[in-house]
Amino acid sequence: MLHDTTRLPPYITKAKMKLLSDMEPDDALEEVRRLRAEYDEKQKKQREKYDRREYRQAYYAANKKKILKKQRVYNRQWRILKKSDPDWQEANRARKRAWAKADRDRARAAGEKAPRTDAIREKDRRKRSRMKTQRLARKDPDALRKMISARLPGYLDVAARGDVIAAVMTAALERKVLFDELNEAIKAHVTAYNRQFDHFKNVSIDAPIAGTDGLTRADTFDTETFHF
Repeated sequence: MLHDTTRLPPYITKAKMKLLSDMEPDDALEEVRRLRAEYDEKQKKQREKYDRREYRQAYYAANKKKILKKQRVYNRQWRILKKSDPDWQEANRARKRAWAKADRDRARAAGEKAPRTDAIREKDRRKRSRMKTQRLARKDPDALRKMISARLPGYLDVAARGDVIAAVMTAALERKVLFDELNEAIKAHVTAYNRQFDHFKNVSIDAPIAGTDGLTRADTFDTETFHF
């Protein structure tokens, strides 16, 4: 007699298992073999159906929007996950360097010049632009300061202008400012300065400090400090 089990093969249902339990062992074994062969034949037909190129193409055409939407969600999640993994980022940069080196080696072996794509040319152009700004900041800092000052908005006071100019000069010396995009770099630093100024301006000295029993910033000032 066959004993019931909590986990059955996919080709044996619970009802079929009950019938097998009432059969003679040899007959039950023969029936199991028949069920298995029937199941395998059905699976084979299913694979042949879904392996057809025409079927796959028709399925993709009918569900293209849903498939692409699902793929975009997956790609977005994958990029977020990989961007937060410094080890993967370093390995990815190493792979790209290895691919570029392999392309150069193949070109040299064939007696050709290394291929220069639009991406490589754009990368070189941006590098030269950053080096130009860095060179100007080193050799003629006064000229660069004048260029930056002339592009600052008029509402900034003297102290603010000095802070922004110093920040842009520091970025230029670190080769982070493109000469062709000097205006954009200045705007970014002005925006960062304004955001920082607004943050400190909005901090109330009378607001309670988190984690204290009602202590305010005004309470931390010296008694001789002038209060508005």
